[in-house]
Amino acid sequence: MQAFFDAASYTKVGSGTVFVHDGEKSPFYFNINRGMTRSFKILPDGRRQILNFGMPGTLMGLSQKADFDFSIESITDVSLCRFSKDKVDFYSNKHPELRKAIMDKLMYELAESRMHILALGKMSAKERLAFFLIKQNAIGMKIYGQMNKIILPMSRYDISDYLGVTTETISRTFTQFESEGLITSLKASEIVIRDRRRLAALAGGMT
Repeated sequence: MQAFFDAASYTKVGSGTVFVHDGEKSPFYFNINRGMTRSFKILPDGRRQILNFGMPGTLMGLSQKADFDFSIESITDVSLCRFSKDKVDFYSNKHPELRKAIMDKLMYELAESRMHILALGKMSAKERLAFFLIKQNAIGMKIYGQMNKIILPMSRYDISDYLGVTTETISRTFTQFESEGLITSLKASEIVIRDRRRLAALAGGMT
């Protein structure tokens, strides 16, 4: 297993850099060590759909397809660990615990995708934003140990492209949540949850 990690390469990417391009060859998996990314797809009419926000611990590129079918861009400065797919296949065949860890990651990503699809298909704008904030808070608690504070390095424009509503609707809903005592905005990138019970209820328990 140590040989597997020794075979990885480490790199840093500055904020606002697209380091994976839709349609290019995908010989690597990427694991985020620090920072945040956005995975996105540009539709034929030029609209953008954000598929996922990558956090520390996120394993990206989990596909056996020859090409990436999305792009990945750094939101903040990012530190990445890069694994050759060939080496991952080689070591996972020798070490069942590595294969299980990869499968666990895949199952988690599939579950997250199902939740995202359900949110886009059935939820109102308020419910979608509540779902997003509760989800980001759960991630922050897991990674940073923060109970009620949510760090949001992504822009309101990013959030709107992730949730499938307009930026104006996202900004208006944030203001509405504040007026209702659900959250407090410390600044654009920091939110404090004031009433988790009501926010979670608004999210419909989809967390």
